Amino acid sequence: MNRAYVLREMKTTIRTASVVAACVVVAAAAGSAARGGFTPAWAYLPAPLRTQLAAKDGGSLYLPARMPLFYRFRSGAAVTNGKLTVTFTNRVRIRQGLWRWTKQTIRWQTLPLAAGSDCTAWRTRDKTLQVDGNKVYWSTSPAPAAAWRCVTDTRGRRLVLTASASGSLADEPLAGVVASGLDVSSRTGAPRASLVVTPKTVRRGQTVLVHGLAQGCTSGDRVTVISHAFSAAHSFAGVPAVFAQVGSAGRFSTTARIPRTRATGSYVLTARCGGGNLGASAHLTVTK
Repeated sequence: MNRAYVLREMKTTIRTASVVAACVVVAAAAGSAARGGFTPAWAYLPAPLRTQLAAKDGGSLYLPARMPLFYRFRSGAAVTNGKLTVTFTNRVRIRQGLWRWTKQTIRWQTLPLAAGSDCTAWRTRDKTLQVDGNKVYWSTSPAPAAAWRCVTDTRGRRLVLTASASGSLADEPLAGVVASGLDVSSRTGAPRASLVVTPKTVRRGQTVLVHGLAQGCTSGDRVTVISHAFSAAHSFAGVPAVFAQVGSAGRFSTTARIPRTRATGSYVLTARCGGGNLGASAHLTVTK
């Protein structure tokens, strides 16, 4: 057989195998993300706050679904003179279960586009990006650099959706934020949290299973479950505590032994993760 032909066939086979392998990796990653769940960035704003902002913003409320990793809403949301401004703040993990807020922020804004104006004329356009089927514009001047696009809300108003950063984020991350913007005024979704203890009634000296859901916490993060029913071997803010690791889709579980000397009665369990309270609780009855 012709040697050149063999080599050509071998190269074709290698290229095909590489493409197939790449597709398998991408598919596996996509499957993992699907299993892990996704919490939209807008859901970190409490529902009552979103309702207030929508009322002040003329009925619609455009917020981003995606943010760069670890950027969360902490504070700073207002509607002034028809302009919505929401600040998302970056945080870093000091160690498992302990986070620190940084000074790096992303400012999200929606504002009216002047009648008869073209979206490209809102700022000096440096480039145009296609992100998730949306045309997003990028400008570095005037500072700070910003990404933006325009939408028409249900009332026919033309709005500019824009994102800028206090640090040196590149165009593509901010363009991704802008492309994910959508009207969430009628959405009620929020990170779900639950805390369950099994059994709910236990004798002193026995062990209980504590488990739940901490959507919105990073996989691998630590959940701190707090209760005066637990042993004082570990504690948080002076109250006995046990710890669990966040797994797939925000699920966690751990066990806790109730000390033989613990007084009988009813005890409350609460949980924290990512520097905040989960907002869920459980009740445990301890008997002799």
